[in-house]
Amino acid sequence: MTTRHIIFDLDGTLIDSMPVWRNTGKRYLENHQIPIPDNLLSVMKKQTLPQTAEFFRRELGATQSVEEICREVISYVADQYAHSIPLKPFVREYLEAEKQKGTKMCILTASEASYIHLALERLNILPYFDFVATCTEVGATKDKPEVFYQIMHRLGGTLENTIVFEDAYYAIKGAKDGGFTVYAIADATSESETALIRETADQYITSYQTLLSY
Repeated sequence: MTTRHIIFDLDGTLIDSMPVWRNTGKRYLENHQIPIPDNLLSVMKKQTLPQTAEFFRRELGATQSVEEICREVISYVADQYAHSIPLKPFVREYLEAEKQKGTKMCILTASEASYIHLALERLNILPYFDFVATCTEVGATKDKPEVFYQIMHRLGGTLENTIVFEDAYYAIKGAKDGGFTVYAIADATSESETALIRETADQYITSYQTLLSY
């Protein structure tokens, strides 16, 4: 039997952290008296934190350095990653079931290592994964297939035996453009793109419970 490989996104896919991010960019801009664009959350979802900081500088007029912006934003979210952000329902059960089957699993996230590990360690799910990679560390974003190829090879998988789990349309499309099988995880912050997500992904999952019978 061929070993299955899974590349998981983190925010909005494994953990219910998107409500935190919904207000984080707004909070930073309000604190610095910078007008808030209507597309703020959709922009932030597609970028690493340093890229978002550069967007704040280049497009919105923020005067702090990229490093200062990142440090301030991380100060907003780190406590919630450390203490309150939960797993999405039935995630632990699904990870355990896949581990028992011998599935090789990893995380690829646009978030930063400095705060995500606070949640991963508190929730005690690190043992399920071969490794955790961030887009910043890899030097690529998820709107193109290359980052998924790189992580697939590191995990030891092939296109035929690797599944990508994502919640955001841009990343779902990036993986599908590369020929991956993609499972889309429903998340409230992606509701405006649900039709596109359903059309693009191989499966649309409203709860991991539905996968436990596979």
